[in-house]
Amino acid sequence: MLKKTLIGLVVLSVLAFLGKPVLAAEQDTGDDFRLKAHSWPVEFKTINLDFTIPVNMDVGLYFEINNKKEVVDEGITIEQISIHIYEGCSIPMNIQTNFCMVLGASIAPTSLGEQLIGDDTEFSVEIRDEACESAQPDVPKTLSDTTEKRTIYVKLVNPKVFELDFGKGKHVADVTLNVKPGFQPGDWVDP
Repeated sequence: MLKKTLIGLVVLSVLAFLGKPVLAAEQDTGDDFRLKAHSWPVEFKTINLDFTIPVNMDVGLYFEINNKKEVVDEGITIEQISIHIYEGCSIPMNIQTNFCMVLGASIAPTSLGEQLIGDDTEFSVEIRDEACESAQPDVPKTLSDTTEKRTIYVKLVNPKVFELDFGKGKHVADVTLNVKPGFQPGDWVDP
């Protein structure tokens, strides 16, 4: 009996080697993928498995000011340029973005700055070019290591300076930046 079994195994092995190799992949059963190999193709070639894995990504708008700490630490110092006007600019911000955007800002006086406000006092803020010479709120997409540079310009007109104690570096207002896409949803163009 043992002799017949051994002969049967040898014959099956020879037939399997001479015939087509048998490689069976089980169907998806939920969490498991199984591959049963009763033999392998003689060339030891790569075979594709019958399952695919989806690759997903979140597609979104991104921008970065990569010197934020330096801009915040430096702050904006406004200086008197005439009897009733104070103005100043931030250092240039280094901006990188994957979409065309419009950078904006708002300004709010601090409690100390509230003391400067009279009937005709105006605080204003705008985004300007790197040299702080002209308004330039539009920032084109960069898509590279190149950065766009923008400054924050602040102007104070007709302050009641006599309401404050004299001194340097008085914290009179805070600027908050804002951003919006510089296009309408239907205008989106693949970069």
